[in-house]
Amino acid sequence: MRSDEIRSSFREFFAARDHAVVPSASLVPSSLDASVLLTTAGMQPFKPYFLGLETPPAPRVTSVQKCFRSTDIDEVGATARHLTLFEMMGNFSFGDYFKEGAVGYAWELVTQGWRMDEARVWASVFAGEEGVPADEEAVALWLDVGVPAERIVRLGREHNFWQAGPTGPCGPCSELYYDRGAEHGCGRPVGTAPTETTCAPGCDCDRFLEFWNLVFMQYDRAEDGTLSPLPRPSIDTGSGVERVAALLQDVHSVYETDGFVALISALEGWSGARYVNGGGETKALRVLCDHGRAMTMLAADGVTPSNEGRGYILRRVVRRAVIQGRQIGLATPFLARLQGLVVDQLGAAYPELETQRAEVAALLTAEEERFARTLETGLALLDDVIARVRSTGGVEIPAADAFRLHDTHGFPVEVTAEIAAGHDLALDEAGFAVLMEEQRTRARTAGRRGAGSLRERAGAFAREAGFVTEFVGYDRLDVETTADAVEPVDEGRLLVKLRTSPFYAEGGGQVADTGSIEWGGGRAAVDEVFRFDADQALLVTPERGTLAGGEPVRARVAADRRRPTVANHTGTHLLHRALQRRLGDHVRQRGSAVRPDKLRFDFSHGEPLTAAELQDVEDEVNRLVVETRPVRIFETDQDEARRLGATMLFGEKYGDVVRVVEIDDYSRELCGGTHARSTAEVGPFKIVHESSVGQGVRRIEALTGAAALDLLRSRERAAAAVARDLRTEPEGLPDAVARLRTRIRELEAAARAGGGDGAAGVSLQALLDQAERHGPISVLVAEAGETPPGDLRGLSDRLRGKLGGSVVLLASRAGGRAHLVAGATPEAVAAGVSAADVIGAAAPLVGGGGGGRPTMAQAGGKDPDRLPEALTAARDYIAGRLDG
Repeated sequence: MRSDEIRSSFREFFAARDHAVVPSASLVPSSLDASVLLTTAGMQPFKPYFLGLETPPAPRVTSVQKCFRSTDIDEVGATARHLTLFEMMGNFSFGDYFKEGAVGYAWELVTQGWRMDEARVWASVFAGEEGVPADEEAVALWLDVGVPAERIVRLGREHNFWQAGPTGPCGPCSELYYDRGAEHGCGRPVGTAPTETTCAPGCDCDRFLEFWNLVFMQYDRAEDGTLSPLPRPSIDTGSGVERVAALLQDVHSVYETDGFVALISALEGWSGARYVNGGGETKALRVLCDHGRAMTMLAADGVTPSNEGRGYILRRVVRRAVIQGRQIGLATPFLARLQGLVVDQLGAAYPELETQRAEVAALLTAEEERFARTLETGLALLDDVIARVRSTGGVEIPAADAFRLHDTHGFPVEVTAEIAAGHDLALDEAGFAVLMEEQRTRARTAGRRGAGSLRERAGAFAREAGFVTEFVGYDRLDVETTADAVEPVDEGRLLVKLRTSPFYAEGGGQVADTGSIEWGGGRAAVDEVFRFDADQALLVTPERGTLAGGEPVRARVAADRRRPTVANHTGTHLLHRALQRRLGDHVRQRGSAVRPDKLRFDFSHGEPLTAAELQDVEDEVNRLVVETRPVRIFETDQDEARRLGATMLFGEKYGDVVRVVEIDDYSRELCGGTHARSTAEVGPFKIVHESSVGQGVRRIEALTGAAALDLLRSRERAAAAVARDLRTEPEGLPDAVARLRTRIRELEAAARAGGGDGAAGVSLQALLDQAERHGPISVLVAEAGETPPGDLRGLSDRLRGKLGGSVVLLASRAGGRAHLVAGATPEAVAAGVSAADVIGAAAPLVGGGGGGRPTMAQAGGKDPDRLPEALTAARDYIAGRLDG
């Protein structure tokens, strides 16, 4: 059975048993879930339902969810089973059926749908420990469906108990295993439990492959560790497509299933490597297959390479793939070709891969080419480490150096070990393992961030209140209502749940409202509004009086914040459509922030916008504002919204009924935010900044209404002040500035004639004007005319003295030769830039060589005509060190 047949058979089986089929969510979790960076399990998108924070779309659902786990990324390739990107099939019950249904459905699909050999299927159940009883009910259910007692294994908490965090829903689980035969095992005879003398499910060997986990969420864990029964027990199951495929296709590993063999075959053709050869070739092909799938999925879901968060995970995956490609002779760039194969294979199951094909290919190619340049740096750094170790009589590469190469530069430790061995040096593998474990611990800690947060406490408070707050704030900013639930939190603040509320809860990029609630003799400021699906809870700070549950209150939204927020949200929709019309339909929203003071919009586009493009977009929005286009908001079903061409953001969850914001015949988007009644209420629209926020993603910040007018007035005042100083009118500033520039050039020429401030007719200020900022470090790479080599160093010293923390590379043409001098301040050296390495990047291109120290180096060459190339190479090297 092929992988696509496995997916469809799972969905069809559960659809026929009254499960709503839910498409895969994005790998980027909902903005309301800060507990993980990426979707790591099939149940992750349903977490708000299990926690009672939101209402599920149906009491029972099924999905095939793409998942990514980075914990064992370094194991990928080294084993036949580890993957970062995998597909998890699951069926879920939210208070509907429980253990009997889960066990019955699983056994029916396994034995009748997939026709696995019943005699080789085993089940594990929770053995009980620490005051939690053994799951004898699950044992009885497996016996009822036909699993004999000798193939039911009782395992402890490590294997068969699940909990999302230190508190909340939890329960025992039961897993299905398949006996793959003695040839995959540890050699011990089969028993009823894994021990030192017997093999059984739970053993560390590969004989028993776990392929379906059934989680029975039946307890609620309190802060003191006590368990109480949940009023509505739920079911969460997960079965990996890749593992099931390996079993049904009767192959040794997931890498030999139909989901991987086409990729491996293509890679073999491109490289000449062979999977059957084992060793480094097999490992490289496994890494490229898994990482090719992973990077394609991550990038299509909007992740862009960066140095933090999920962007760093994508960058690390790309770097490992590039390095393994080099190991088997693949010439860069090749990732876009690999991505294309992944899209051909998985595009039907995940349509966003096809939609984003071209954009993702461009993003991966740019990142690959960038790393190919910086990879040379890693090799050079390793050479430096080896030279240092040998000069001191050492016999091994320190763990800290190997880890820095691995973690910062994506340099595989096995390559470090191999190169070191060629120099008769060992590697401190034990120390490296300690550092890697420390990193994994940090990653696990970061992955659990947000547990027990104020938002989760507010969610429990809202759930326990027993009613859903009615939001009336689209039309009303001031309502009489009751505070039907009140709970103290920290520092004198309260959680409050209103029966009806005018306050908008943060969502869709729009900030939450603020305002106040007042009651007889009391008042509290509304600081935060937490959203839980269609429900909400307020965080308030009392200013006077005591608020009790059931108190009648008057709830008022701060209109002075809501009005500009509304203008900025409608302005964001206008900007989105104007960008698509000017740049093309590839423009897609990648993020937004709608606040009362400004709007920010992130979108997919591969290059900076020109001044003309920005002007066109701004003019387009302002034209629509002047035309007073009506804004209509209505609800409809998803199918009708698609027929109308409404923009839907990939990765967002929409219900059966959706809210459409329509700006005349110009724009239609699904949106739950607050909006103006017409474009005239947006007021003047002014773009204030355009920048990059990652590979292939641009950001525009803009102002509307009074904020835009304030900016224009401040610029008018500044222009008037400059005009007064230049003794002209504001309209005459361009001519006055042109005359001033001419005068400056004349003075500079006179200064050079009299010795100037630079060297050999070079203006110090003209050189300083060419400096660029890379974070805290200034970078200046420039030609200095025919400055003699003896003067270049002094000029470099003066420039660094004026720039502060900086890297300076100066070049000159004197005596028919090229001359280079590089200098780096201690701050630049600490940031990773060595003057000697800068010279090393540039000097070979002018046919010369040189050297020096990290803070000062120089070189000469016989080919001055190639100085522009040399300076470009130096710029790329410096940028790679400071930005990469």
